[in-house]
Amino acid sequence: MGWRALAAAAADLAWGGACAACAAPGPVLCPGCAGLLRRLPTQAVPVRPGVPPTIARGDYADELRAVILACKERQGLGLVPMLAELVTGSAAALLHERWSGAAVRVAPIPSARSTIGERGFDLTGMMAGRVAVTLRGVGMDVRGWRALRPVRRSADQAGLGIAERAANRRASLVARPGEPVQVLLIDDIVTTGATLAEARRALTVAGHSVLGAAVVAATPRTGTPGTRTASRTGIH
Repeated sequence: MGWRALAAAAADLAWGGACAACAAPGPVLCPGCAGLLRRLPTQAVPVRPGVPPTIARGDYADELRAVILACKERQGLGLVPMLAELVTGSAAALLHERWSGAAVRVAPIPSARSTIGERGFDLTGMMAGRVAVTLRGVGMDVRGWRALRPVRRSADQAGLGIAERAANRRASLVARPGEPVQVLLIDDIVTTGATLAEARRALTVAGHSVLGAAVVAATPRTGTPGTRTASRTGIH
């Protein structure tokens, strides 16, 4: 039995053997819900000034929201492969539009150590690693790189307004030194874009360029969903 099957089995025991999306008895993610998520088209997210171009796989609602919450709040390690698959589709769509052919470094938005400790795994780090491996497998010069690290603790963003979120995240990240590279940011959810804007600022200060951000889902607070674009690379 592979590690994915073991993780799913452990999650089934923890949750009573129900689908994280529809709660039907069975595996951690039933075939119907898995298929529904894989069919979600990529969409350009309307962003505010300072936020890099961002692509999501859907709105933070319904089955997509349920799966993200289950992964983050119930230690759902077995759901990481699906979220990574979804964000890879976002990354592929963004690179199709913006990639110049030069080397790209895939950088996760870092989570707080306390969050990783409570959850038991680094969701954004694992997603970024899988994105890099998948895209490299189809011939792209892509590598994972933990380019960012927190330099101060930020307050919980929940309940904060747009201006408050921006102030909360300001000067909270620093980019690791190195030769200037093109960077693709990876995160699970974009709300107002304050975190992505701060990541872009930190990387730009260090001399790097940010192609954009690939996320799993966008909340309504980012604005009206943008033009939906099917992935043209065959990667979902």
